[in-house]
Amino acid sequence: MHLTLIPHPATPPARAAMSLDAWVERWDDGRVEVSFHLHAPTDSLVIPDKPRRGRHDDLWKSTCFELFVEPAAGAGYREYNFSPSGAWAAYDFAAYRAGMTKPAIEPPESDVEDIGDKLLVDAVLDLPERGRFGLAAVVEEVGGTKSYWALAHGADKPDFHLPACLAATLPPVTDE
Repeated sequence: MHLTLIPHPATPPARAAMSLDAWVERWDDGRVEVSFHLHAPTDSLVIPDKPRRGRHDDLWKSTCFELFVEPAAGAGYREYNFSPSGAWAAYDFAAYRAGMTKPAIEPPESDVEDIGDKLLVDAVLDLPERGRFGLAAVVEEVGGTKSYWALAHGADKPDFHLPACLAATLPPVTDE
């Protein structure tokens, strides 16, 4: 499934030609692959170089790609953060920005590729069978501009936790 993220109107990127696409695919073993493709000269971006790998907090303070997943039952949601440094984070919320805990989960498989005019961030992880999800990103540019990207925005200010941002449904398991 191909998806296009849009910047929040209140926080446009400084570089007008920047765009962000994503692909979401459910594998036959049930795992989900999420691929973010940020189209912009990578030398114009702030790409964190530390921490390099492992679970870390506050990744959203710089360039970071995010996935929000609500199970089909609709009880709370999980947030994943993927940094271009290779670091990741995951948080469970019982309700909108409430009851945050850090789930004990296997680290997602991830890969990052800087190809000069595009930054690719790919993650493979276990997700619920079905449910709504949202994709988002914080993109920090050299010079300090931060733009906030999502499939949909639901308020005057960027807030990826809003239900309006859960704008897509996870694909079913395929037999490919």
